[in-house]
Amino acid sequence: MISSEKLLKYLIELSAEENPEIGGQKYSQSDVLSAEQLVRDAHEALQLTLRKPKLSRRRAFIVILEELYFDVLKYPDDLKIESIHRRASQRFEYMNRDTKSFNTPSDIHPKDPCTFYEDNGYAKSRYKSALQHLVLESHRYFEVPEAEVSLKVIFEDVKLC
Repeated sequence: MISSEKLLKYLIELSAEENPEIGGQKYSQSDVLSAEQLVRDAHEALQLTLRKPKLSRRRAFIVILEELYFDVLKYPDDLKIESIHRRASQRFEYMNRDTKSFNTPSDIHPKDPCTFYEDNGYAKSRYKSALQHLVLESHRYFEVPEAEVSLKVIFEDVKLC
């Protein structure tokens, strides 16, 4: 497949000709200029889709944890934050660098948040805020539809407890 840069260069060269011809077909200058603009627009659109979405570290970890473990009642005992960090780094760009408060997967995204945050209203509020952002923009962040639905259910539960 030809790169968009090479195609743009070719179209620019063609636009310099008075009667451009490609494969025996003659085109007008405006046809070539329209094609050039179309390639530029397509190139920009593709560049935007290739960028990683920006998320806070916690939200990125929540997405990964939910996608991997939405259907289990407890995280595996051997699950390490480093493995979640690696996966999240591949898919997301972090907006912050804070890692001090995240020692275990349950600190980030507890399986039973109502019980976990029972005595800490401030932490529960921050958790609910993180979930709300993910729920509102879930189509941008989730690759597993079941995890997306599961997070919405968790968010509704957290709002009620």
